[in-house]
Amino acid sequence: MLTRVGRSRLGILWLMAEPIILSSLISLLHWLSGSDLPNGLPVFLFYALGYVPFMMFRSIVNRGAHAIHANISLLHHSRITLLDVMVSRNLMEAMVCSTVIALYMVIATLFMGEPPHQPALFIFGLTLSALLAHGLAMVLASAQVVWEWVEHLVHPFTYLMLPISASFFMLDMMPQETRELLLWNPLVHVHEMNRWAMFGDRVTPYYDVSYVLLWIIMLNLLGMAGLRVARVRLSISD
Repeated sequence: MLTRVGRSRLGILWLMAEPIILSSLISLLHWLSGSDLPNGLPVFLFYALGYVPFMMFRSIVNRGAHAIHANISLLHHSRITLLDVMVSRNLMEAMVCSTVIALYMVIATLFMGEPPHQPALFIFGLTLSALLAHGLAMVLASAQVVWEWVEHLVHPFTYLMLPISASFFMLDMMPQETRELLLWNPLVHVHEMNRWAMFGDRVTPYYDVSYVLLWIIMLNLLGMAGLRVARVRLSISD
């Protein structure tokens, strides 16, 4: 927490305020534009619950990719491993955005008459997204130890992921050829599943959980192997 927000109480409050403000502004802009969604889907809720899960993925990847250098002093304690650093940092990012999503769902249920169709499935989808991001963050963090120039690619990569992640659109809106291309991205499967978990049969989802799990296994195994290499490199540099 100290390496993420410092000692200020305002920093801790900003952890929650940042995703709320950004997602609310984006959703408000779409709502004010008068854009309609099929089957009476609520515009504000559709975009808010599309952007916050992506923001969680982006935060874990962006922050996690720099976690080794940000917490290098902790590694002087022999019992603290690189995996400990990555898990704790990424778990914190996931919990913050998950709390914001839970808040939106409570508001949707109490004030908008839009309870989640399958809340347990939405939680499962968030878990998959966090595990994807965690694996990718470990890969990028370990790569930065070996190749410093990787640091400059992380932020552009996550920004480029936004328009192809299905955060702001449904695959059902896309031509078949475009849909098939987008489905190569495992994050698209997660967002499609989350959308169905929230809105039920008002949407037509396209997702394959086994495909997402395969990506999670590959990224996390590669990431943990990369951390072992990175720890050796850090020991040599010390």
